[in-house]
Amino acid sequence: MPATKTKPAVPTEEQQLKKREEAVKWAKERLTDPNTLILDVETTGMLKDDPETEIVSLSLINMKGQVVLSSLVNPGRPIPLVVQKIHGIEDRDVKSAMPWTVIGDILAYQMTNKHVVAFNAGFDIHLVVHLCSKYGIPMPEFDVSCAMEYYAQFVGEWSKSKGDYKWQRLPKLAYGSAHDSLVDCQSTLLLLKKMAGDFTDEPDTNEIDLNF
Repeated sequence: MPATKTKPAVPTEEQQLKKREEAVKWAKERLTDPNTLILDVETTGMLKDDPETEIVSLSLINMKGQVVLSSLVNPGRPIPLVVQKIHGIEDRDVKSAMPWTVIGDILAYQMTNKHVVAFNAGFDIHLVVHLCSKYGIPMPEFDVSCAMEYYAQFVGEWSKSKGDYKWQRLPKLAYGSAHDSLVDCQSTLLLLKKMAGDFTDEPDTNEIDLNF
């Protein structure tokens, strides 16, 4: 008879505090690392549901809040109406945008030897790697961490059914529309700052880093 897997026990207050401290330490390390970048993408759907999923918008910022790359992407296919209603990007918006073969190549260059943070790295980074492989764009060496995982530890809300900390939505902390890739990057940066105990205003996005 196969052994049944037991779910992890609810963490003690001491264990939960340790996990929260780990999340704070991670946030502080990322904020002070000049090689850390934050990435967010908007897409035509979910890769697990649609193997032809493409990226329609992506943004990449540094830890000063400066834009490294922000662009619409022509997916080469119609954007489903249900997805358009989520991020507000329509077919006409991306009609004259550059395709992934161009944007992906620029992104790969910018990610080289960097530490890339995404709020949901399992989705954003996975899709980027998948599309680069699909279109023959060599992927560079880079490190990854998921802000959603550390934020879940920081909040400390335990899910008995999951046997782990419950995923939390990305708080909308930056000005602009939710599900806008640049706004979500800036909200992720502000979230890291708040996790680290920094409650200053929005990041300075006046300077734009176009070093590519």
